[in-house]
Amino acid sequence: MKKKVIRKGDFLHLGGRYQSSYVKVDMHELSLTRNILEHALNNAGSKRILHVNLLIGQFSDEREEAIQFYWDDLSRGTSAEGAKLHFDRVKAEMKCLQCETLFHPEEETSLCPRCSSHRLQLQSGDSVKLDSIDLE
Repeated sequence: MKKKVIRKGDFLHLGGRYQSSYVKVDMHELSLTRNILEHALNNAGSKRILHVNLLIGQFSDEREEAIQFYWDDLSRGTSAEGAKLHFDRVKAEMKCLQCETLFHPEEETSLCPRCSSHRLQLQSGDSVKLDSIDLE
């Protein structure tokens, strides 16, 4: 069976029959999933991984379905094969650079709830973090 080289911008066909269901390859999500898998395998030692718990920030661009898709492919043949991914969304936190108030914004274009300043700095909420792994 000849392997197909997948490059950024290519499309993958999902499923065993042709349908209008395609997903665009996102190299960032692929490398992110690869890093999560490597970290989980390193921490699991020789034990089998049952569940992987991930925290996804409110403003993260990563898609759960893409991470799951890559996980299923990359974990094949490892002690993480068949492990279930659990995604928990976490609120973002911003800091006002004017009055130093910390708050959880509802949307990316918020104003400080205390002084109405637009000079804000995102403290957390735009990343994906490995929270924990459950082992057998």
